[in-house]
Amino acid sequence: MIPALESIRVDQPILVIGDLMLDEYHYGDVERISPEAPVPVVRSQQHERRVGGAGSVVANLSALGISTTVIGLVGDDEAGMHIRDSLESLGADVSHIVVSEDRPTSCKTRILAGVQHAGRGQQQILRLDREQAHESTPAELAACQNALTQILDQPLSIILVSDYEKGLLSEELLKSLMKGARDRGIPVLVDPGRSGDWAKYEGATLICPNRYEASAASGLEVGEQAADHARVGEILVEKLKLDHCILTLDRDGMTRVSSGGGLRRHPTRVRAVTDVAGAGDMVLSLLGLALAAGWSIDEACQLANLGAGLEVQKVGVQPVELWELSAARDTHFGLQKQPGQSVEEMTKVMEQYRQASQTVVFTNGCFDLLHSGHLQLLEAARAFGDALIVGLNSDESVTRLKGPERPILPAVERARLLGALSSVDHVVIFDEDTPAALISKLLPDVLVKGADYAIEEVVGREVVETAGGRVETVTLKPGFSTTGLIEQIRRGTRSCPETPEG
Repeated sequence: MIPALESIRVDQPILVIGDLMLDEYHYGDVERISPEAPVPVVRSQQHERRVGGAGSVVANLSALGISTTVIGLVGDDEAGMHIRDSLESLGADVSHIVVSEDRPTSCKTRILAGVQHAGRGQQQILRLDREQAHESTPAELAACQNALTQILDQPLSIILVSDYEKGLLSEELLKSLMKGARDRGIPVLVDPGRSGDWAKYEGATLICPNRYEASAASGLEVGEQAADHARVGEILVEKLKLDHCILTLDRDGMTRVSSGGGLRRHPTRVRAVTDVAGAGDMVLSLLGLALAAGWSIDEACQLANLGAGLEVQKVGVQPVELWELSAARDTHFGLQKQPGQSVEEMTKVMEQYRQASQTVVFTNGCFDLLHSGHLQLLEAARAFGDALIVGLNSDESVTRLKGPERPILPAVERARLLGALSSVDHVVIFDEDTPAALISKLLPDVLVKGADYAIEEVVGREVVETAGGRVETVTLKPGFSTTGLIEQIRRGTRSCPETPEG
């Protein structure tokens, strides 16, 4: 089990060095095929720009409140300026980013589109790369070497190397980095390039290749068996004089192989994969964060595993926030879920569900003294979609609705009980007497209430239907009500309703 994430701290900045690039995303719909050529016509609806490559590592760490310093190379152009401005806005030290007149900034443009009425999410249909990937010029190398020399004389907790093989991380620069870090006792973690020519990484503390990269570097196929992983890892550890090799194996999780023969496999939770872009950046970010915070290598692997699993559920390269990691940790290790997520958190989660074209269901109630009638409602509601959000009346709200002696259980306990149910994905506590405002903010795809309500009476119906959603009612189990249970308990007349078996 990994430590609680709320207390994770890093006292010194993390240095991120590697290839910086700009990721552009164009989102739209495909409604027809072009008459000019057999290609889809995308009606553009949204355009986003994000910092990619080593920049995504910085963004990941910044989202978790970690201070970073960046060494990278950009062109003297608008894209390069955007990268520097974006990283600076995240709180990163960008004073050591080198601006070159000899190459443009690497840009990757992705076109994503959904097919109307096909029930599918946004699919990437085209990627356009604009770049000149070549070895650093003498002037670029000298500028990067000077930046590295300056930074190594400053306090650092750890160094993360993100190599996309765009020309910055030459053998000369990395050898200087490895020696300087070793002399100062600073760990170096490497997310390697795809070529397999890894002599320049010799002396790193850790390397974290994926299946393809490890196979290219070792000359062996990385199969499904633990023995295969061990052999490949041992070759790379010995060849590059590493402390650890972390093999990232997509659906098979991770395998750690360490010098001296240590080995451990870390399975991952099976998730619906939306976009694998950025998973490697997330692994490097969280391995670095955990080790810089003093966690063990296996605790670091477990955290990176969780983060990568969350990242592949997002469209494009996007950071994972602390509350998402905390919730994933609790779920993975069978701990209690968070006692309730904020409305702000849930709006972000809703956006992720929408990007993945998943159907979100909403229901609400006081859920004071959880009983089998509640379970029936929640299980039926969950069956209408991919995720169920439960809106839970706060203590003050329950008191106004039910009287001064209610609730029996405080909201935090009610939320924990609900969150422990397999049918419930999220719990949001609201203070109003009705969930109307909450529903308006979340705009679920399906709104569910008990069949004791007519559809016309369901709070939030109009706003959900206007947004393209629908309302469903569920027949409730007779003989179960919290108010009735409380009254029976007080009278001492409580008896169990008859089961179908009698």
